[in-house]
Amino acid sequence: MMITNKQLVVENLLSSYTEAGEGKPLVLLHGWGCSAGTFKDLQASLSGKFRVVAVDFPGFGRSEEPKEIWGCAEYAHWAQQFLQKMNIQAPVILGHSFGGRIALVLNSRIPVSKLILTGSAGLAAAGSPPKKTPAKYLPGFLKKGILREILIKIAGSDDYKRATPRMREVLKKVIAEDLRPFAEKISIPALLIWGADDKETPLSVGVDFNAAIPASTLEIMAGCGHYAFLENRELFLRLTNKFLEDHD
Repeated sequence: MMITNKQLVVENLLSSYTEAGEGKPLVLLHGWGCSAGTFKDLQASLSGKFRVVAVDFPGFGRSEEPKEIWGCAEYAHWAQQFLQKMNIQAPVILGHSFGGRIALVLNSRIPVSKLILTGSAGLAAAGSPPKKTPAKYLPGFLKKGILREILIKIAGSDDYKRATPRMREVLKKVIAEDLRPFAEKISIPALLIWGADDKETPLSVGVDFNAAIPASTLEIMAGCGHYAFLENRELFLRLTNKFLEDHD
């Protein structure tokens, strides 16, 4: 199946995406530092049954950077506008890592038929600031607690070092957000696929998501890390297709 690369303007930003297949829409949301191309093999495999669209979030791949410091809400708004322009309604959404964060917020804004999260992030750990902590108070809070440690780790990461100054600020804003309230309100079927050896978002995060999302199922892929869909595509597809068939 041929995958085509296309562009359109969304929220005054030149935005890129890839598309393949026909049928019910399935939207792929990539992780931080990645792009639609990360899903190339998965997209090709799923396009036999679905219209599969993979986006380049603003600031990644071939899409323009946002003009301001965006958080999850702004990315979800962009995704909502993108889907409207593409005439995509009630899609299945598959989010990896950062893409999972956006999927959680997007689910609260539009009808989503099913949700698949893999190596997702967004649930605050113990010691993180309360979900309503105003941004201006975060610097004081970060003097202690696990979030400060996370930010220090991020600042030394390759993702942070490779990012532009604006995207570094986006990264810091995004990881400070607690999306647990969005997870707890999910009422649609949700599949969580986690690599047992994931070091970026450990299996304990997947277990936490499983507890937070009422109608969720957690599948663990042995021998896989943060990119389970690349490390064992055959098993990942088997789990995904079974979930989609069982909840058709």
